[in-house]
Amino acid sequence: MKTIKIRTIAKTIFVVLALFVSATSSFAYPPDNAAVLYYRAFMLYEKPDNIGPSLWDYWKGNIELNEKIEQYLKKNRRIINIVLDAASVDHCDWGLDYSQGTEVLLPPLHKAREIFVLLAVDARMQSQRGDYRKALGRCMSIYRMARHLNERPIICYLVAAAINAANHRCMTLILSDMPQDIETLTWLRDELAEFDRQPYSVKPALRWKREAGIISMSLEKIDNAVRSGLDDGPFKEQVLKKILEADKQFFDRNKAYWNKYMEAVQAAFDLPYSQAYSKLKQLDEKPAKEFSKNPDATLTAACSPTWLKIYTLSTRLGSHTNAIKAAIEIYIIKAKTGQFPDALPTGLPPDLFSSKDFQYEKTKDGFVLRCQGKDLARDVIHQYEFKVKK
Repeated sequence: MKTIKIRTIAKTIFVVLALFVSATSSFAYPPDNAAVLYYRAFMLYEKPDNIGPSLWDYWKGNIELNEKIEQYLKKNRRIINIVLDAASVDHCDWGLDYSQGTEVLLPPLHKAREIFVLLAVDARMQSQRGDYRKALGRCMSIYRMARHLNERPIICYLVAAAINAANHRCMTLILSDMPQDIETLTWLRDELAEFDRQPYSVKPALRWKREAGIISMSLEKIDNAVRSGLDDGPFKEQVLKKILEADKQFFDRNKAYWNKYMEAVQAAFDLPYSQAYSKLKQLDEKPAKEFSKNPDATLTAACSPTWLKIYTLSTRLGSHTNAIKAAIEIYIIKAKTGQFPDALPTGLPPDLFSSKDFQYEKTKDGFVLRCQGKDLARDVIHQYEFKVKK
């Protein structure tokens, strides 16, 4: 009974949000705001209780299609169509109240993860049925959904990045399974090139985090931000004690410190990989080191995320994205000539760990693109394997 009540409340919230966001476009379909349709899909979709792990195994290619998965797709065909319509709309406004700073109420990001799985499963099924254009179209819709999710809060960027990374795997499986068709591959290349006009980037999230920190570093908001953002322990107690004793000058000085700190963080993200890694590692440690002796660092030490992890994730994602683009060009050559090139074509996007071309190696099943620079966080060199259908 309690579960039913919670679901009812959740659905009511989604309806209210959808009505709020769609107030100016309630008579058009699709509406001129994609968020209206996403909220509708999130409201209607019910996560399956008994086949969740099977869905992941299926879209990853670990198991074959079965009756339960087919029934799952049939049941959710309406949801799929709603999300495809949403992804086709350029504008997406989730109706977020950014005046709340770091306490802004976020979209239902957990629902977006579930919807990704739904579309990935459908893409896999379309591929197995031989409709590769439709399967790749599902992947493109997932990419567009991820861009729509990439609102200014850092968590929105991170969730969208995770969806993008998983979708790279989904697309790689389809490319490896399909026959080399020049028309489909060229269409896919052009679709991805269209995305480059508005590249997926962490930069808007960095700018907003800087602004949100200023908004939240006030007597009215900071207490809740610290209590919700820090684990219980001595550090949290010290910060809360300083906040209780703080005057206006304390907040003004902390805002100035934060502003200068974030200026350095943003600049570091523009450095070459190895330099950025070193600089961000220093910046991650700086507020905590200065906290005990410099009260101006108090709120930065309490509110700053781990920038090095965010930067590393964005670099991994960017390199994988470039590998997908490069692979498509190689597949196009195979479609035109009947064989893979002996060397990597010039002018392809680089490995972001080194800012150099990927290393290219033909294999008995296809080819591998290998980064020339090492992922310093994991102490590995990433490589991306692409296959061909026998």
